[in-house]
Amino acid sequence: MKKLNLSIVIPTRNRAEMLNKTLKYLSVNRFFFKEIIIVDSSDKIQKPKIKFLKNFNKLNVKIFDSKPSISLQRNIGLKHVSKKIKYVMFLDDDLCFQKNALKNMFYFVKREKNMVGFGFNLIIKDINNFTEFLKKNKFMKLLGIYDSRDGVVTQSGWQTKAINLKKNKFVEWMPTQAVIYKNDKIKNLRFDKAYGRYSYLEDLDFSYSLKKKGNLVICSNAKYSSNNTIKRNPYLFGVKEIVNRYYFVKKFKLSKKFFFMGFLALVTKHFFMFVSLKPSYLLRIIGNFSGIIKIIF
Repeated sequence: MKKLNLSIVIPTRNRAEMLNKTLKYLSVNRFFFKEIIIVDSSDKIQKPKIKFLKNFNKLNVKIFDSKPSISLQRNIGLKHVSKKIKYVMFLDDDLCFQKNALKNMFYFVKREKNMVGFGFNLIIKDINNFTEFLKKNKFMKLLGIYDSRDGVVTQSGWQTKAINLKKNKFVEWMPTQAVIYKNDKIKNLRFDKAYGRYSYLEDLDFSYSLKKKGNLVICSNAKYSSNNTIKRNPYLFGVKEIVNRYYFVKKFKLSKKFFFMGFLALVTKHFFMFVSLKPSYLLRIIGNFSGIIKIIF
């Protein structure tokens, strides 16, 4: 099997054990890529552990240092991708691929040559039914806040997820947990550092920017799950999810009116999460209101 002309970009920070597991998985799927570019923002104690992985199982691994920022780290990775590379894959360091996921994606990419981007299919077993009802009911769609369709961006600036898919799906955006783009289509595109150190919504911004260049598609039989091990300060994240969303709305000239309606829907959802015995959501609600005050004033 001839290797896919693909570079994998992995941002990481203080997670050598997880990165080690990811490299171990990739080492038995060498047909899928030509090189791995790791961009590390670890502290001084953890950095040597990451450096040690450079010669992991004779893989073609390159490691570059960075300040902590997902957007910045991915941009550094893109900077070091060769122009001769045809595909670039962004990959988180804590994912679990299901059997034959890379093989299925390999043949899918080979077959669907006219696509701009290819997403893996995120499998989530524990879904909050109330949240899904709130997002996908007809009233929310009528208000332009959410949508019943998978993988679309609404006029409010909120996007819907495309997960647990049974068939391939064209979408308007894709998360960067596990996604592949054609290198020539993104060569002049970079992740927007205005989304901050955590870079919340940077993947929405990046992929939505490509909608005029061609189709984005998720391959249903290339499945993975995420450990989602990042711990966030609920108040600070509450601020960030409002401020960053508003920045996205302004940047892409979406509806500010629908954005504020979406804010009310989001706070309502968080309130119901709080009363269902999830106390951290109270701080998130306070953060949401702090974010909206920051926007207004």
